[in-house]
Amino acid sequence: MDQSGSTIHPPTGASSRLYGHFSYEVVDPAGLQRIACYGSGDWQRWEWAQPEVVTAWQQMAASARQDRVWLIVVSGWRSWETQAWLFERQTQKRGSPAQAARYSAPPGYSEHHTGYALDLSEGSAPEDLSEAFAESAAYRWLLRFGGDFGFELSYPENNPQGVAWEPWHWRFVGSPTAQALFTPARSLTG
Repeated sequence: MDQSGSTIHPPTGASSRLYGHFSYEVVDPAGLQRIACYGSGDWQRWEWAQPEVVTAWQQMAASARQDRVWLIVVSGWRSWETQAWLFERQTQKRGSPAQAARYSAPPGYSEHHTGYALDLSEGSAPEDLSEAFAESAAYRWLLRFGGDFGFELSYPENNPQGVAWEPWHWRFVGSPTAQALFTPARSLTG
């Protein structure tokens, strides 16, 4: 829902923005590949990503393991419906869509829609999608080596988009397609 209480509709213009987030088309999951399985019981689910992201992830995760760092994928591609549910939960928690958008993108504005964004965690603390992740060996490893595999932190501290710092949220920019996709967001941090 937007500030007036009406439903948020899909973005129509290239690089439109809402609450600091850029618009992204929700890609067809038929072209994605499994990257991980996350959760257990009723919450267990497959995570999906673009094929080139899966390849880069496998190489990066293997390299991290050689350095005794256990990286895991907590979230990959997201549907419109899943993002709408997450955004609504944040809106209820934070009191308004504008406040919610600091912590969760509105549907149609999530990097996860592209299949090029991953939420990552350390294998020893897989549920920790919080700023505490920044204190982990996994985060320090990602800062040092993530770029070697085409990954970059999407929302660093005090980012110009006004989105809360998310040390766990990394986007793949290791191909011309991915770089073009994220050009508007990357140009802000230039």
